[in-house]
Amino acid sequence: MTFSAWLFSAKLAWGKPWMRWMSLSALALPLVAGTLFLLNVLPAAQSRGSLVYHYNIYLGIDDVRTWWWALALPTAWLLFTLGDLIVAYGMYRNDSFMSAALVSFAVAWGFPWAGALFYLSLFNV
Repeated sequence: MTFSAWLFSAKLAWGKPWMRWMSLSALALPLVAGTLFLLNVLPAAQSRGSLVYHYNIYLGIDDVRTWWWALALPTAWLLFTLGDLIVAYGMYRNDSFMSAALVSFAVAWGFPWAGALFYLSLFNV
C-alpha cells in the first residue's frame, strides 16, 4: 500500500465521527494512564534504583528490574495502540467493519493495561 492510498483511506475514516472519537479515546487512554503511572512510580523507583516489575499471587514479587524499566510498559502500550490505529485507518477503504473493530479493540485493551499499571504502581510506591 502506498502512502497516498493509506492517506486517502485515513481521510475517509477520519470523516466518520465514531472512528474519530474512538481513535482519540484509544490514544488518550495510554497517554493519561501512562503519565499518571510514571508520575507515581518514577520518583520512588529512581530513589531506590529498582522497580518491582511483576507480582504473582502465588510467589509474590518475582521480577525486580532497574528503574528505567518503568518506561517500558507505557511506551509499549502507546506503540501498540498507534500501530493498531495505523492499520485500522489504512484498511478503512477496503473493510470499514474490520477497521471499526480494530479501533474498538484498541480502546478495549486499554482498560486491562490501565489496570495492570495501576496495580503495578501500588507495589512500587
